[in-house]
Amino acid sequence: PRPKILVVDDTPANLLVMRKLLAKVDAELVEAANGNAALAASLDHEFALILMDVQMPDMDGFEVAEFLSQEERSRNTPIIFVTAAYADDMNKIKGYGSGGVDYIIKPINDTILLSKVRVFLELYRGKQQLRQLLAELDQRNRQLETEIAERQRLEELARHQATHDPLT
Repeated sequence: PRPKILVVDDTPANLLVMRKLLAKVDAELVEAANGNAALAASLDHEFALILMDVQMPDMDGFEVAEFLSQEERSRNTPIIFVTAAYADDMNKIKGYGSGGVDYIIKPINDTILLSKVRVFLELYRGKQQLRQLLAELDQRNRQLETEIAERQRLEELARHQATHDPLT
């Protein structure tokens, strides 16, 4: 399955821009118009990356990131904050403190954003491959343990037969 990217922004025009920009990467896009929708989406999907607006009604991006960092499933999902308003160092520090891995200021430089997105998609794919290899290794280990137990049983049986006369 293709990796998924969650884009969270309360402005439809910004979602449209992101949709067009991210059409250039091999990933499935899931959009959320607010923090609650983002949290709901994170329960239904595993994301390779979240691109999150900071300034939203009800719950800002930092609060959403805090919630996501407390959930087992989304704890390790990288979040890139994308914002025009909160560009000062104090807000950047707050963003990193709430679980963000990067902070991009609007207007977005397409080349920079796409480069960062591609890096996180590659990391995600590598993690998925590692998970698959570990699962295969675990399965092979269980097969070997079964084979070893069967060989030990047969050796024990052969030892018993070698030292006991079936007639007596």
